[in-house]
Amino acid sequence: MLGALIGDTIGSIYEFCNIKTTDFPLFSEGCSFTDDSVMTIAVADWLLHDPVRSQQGLEESLVKWGHKYPDESYGGAFQRWLFMPEFLITLRDKSTDTIDGIPHGVRHPYNSWGNGSAMRASACGWLAQSLEDALDLGRRSAMITHNHPEGIKGAQAVATAIYLARTGSTKEEIHQYLEETFGYDLSRDCDDIRPTYHFDVSCQGTLPAALAAFFDSRDFESAVRLAVSLGGDSDTIACITGGIAEAFYHEIPATIVKEMHHRLPEEFWTVINELYAAVSDNYTNNRVNATDPKPQSRITPDYISELRPNEVFVFGSNARGMHYGGAAAFAVGRFGAIMGQGEGLQGHSYAIPTMEGMESMRAAVDRFIAFAQEHPELIFMVTPIGCGIAGYTPEEVAPLFLEAATLPNICLPKSFWDCLNTK
Repeated sequence: MLGALIGDTIGSIYEFCNIKTTDFPLFSEGCSFTDDSVMTIAVADWLLHDPVRSQQGLEESLVKWGHKYPDESYGGAFQRWLFMPEFLITLRDKSTDTIDGIPHGVRHPYNSWGNGSAMRASACGWLAQSLEDALDLGRRSAMITHNHPEGIKGAQAVATAIYLARTGSTKEEIHQYLEETFGYDLSRDCDDIRPTYHFDVSCQGTLPAALAAFFDSRDFESAVRLAVSLGGDSDTIACITGGIAEAFYHEIPATIVKEMHHRLPEEFWTVINELYAAVSDNYTNNRVNATDPKPQSRITPDYISELRPNEVFVFGSNARGMHYGGAAAFAVGRFGAIMGQGEGLQGHSYAIPTMEGMESMRAAVDRFIAFAQEHPELIFMVTPIGCGIAGYTPEEVAPLFLEAATLPNICLPKSFWDCLNTK
């Protein structure tokens, strides 16, 4: 979900001053989160703390966070919904007290097809337990305001794209599902879209552009750059793209995460960390015996917030041990990784340097495998090392772990298993 907030922040200064290139500074003094981030946090807060996912609970969360941050450039209709609900009530059919059969509070939806429903839907994809659940949560998150079919469809598209991305679907599979399910024309790439694209706040106009940026990207940073380069509603496009890209690539460059630490309020980070912990718990609850020799039983969860006493978090590092972001920063905060130690066991984590070239990484992986063989009492949860800021692909890194695939105490990412199982 952090990826959505990053996209929003980076795109914020280009919303009304479009830049039709990917060559721009990611952060400047004027970069700041906007309403996109506030409402993304609000939806996440609702999903985390309302066990029945009620419309009244969602309304309360949107209002709570909106009133905390009232000056974040909300769209006109949503602003009235947020601060002057009585105005909208006079314009709406008040004959029902439910939205699609679900009770709501004092505010009524206003039949919007705007991209506000899509920009706030990231958490739905992260917390969904199935594709059907992602569709339902996307619908619920939208219809309290954006009850137009296009508004609901936009939120569902974001939620399902993130769910599919984080659960191992390929870009081709995500592309096919979104095109067939929602009817978006996804045939154009960024170079086709960019020259004539203009400001468009509709879901119908925003989603194909944001999705094109994701499909054309090679990593998280390039996805956000492509999204901003299209122009138009830059912060919202990049918010949507960033959310999907994080789920697909599984890692955000450390330098970007570090920049965001002082750009987001502490209470935002509280919700973000709660969400990642909940995602990890969902995986943990479904985790089978890691010592089962079958590869499908030894898949590293996408997110890990807690470890069992005998589990070790294996992350990509650098020779200097500067653990500033991504999985490395998480290892420092949660699992005892030591700043300045670039390789080896440290607390409940193990660092493998990935920034010094492929041959150096190969040697480090060999040392890790030898260590794991010497310690059968430990279970090693290998993350997608080398596939973030280091710039390698799973196809390049996975073969380094071929011997590890035979060891019952090493779990590998699904992307690595997919590569190894094709050999």
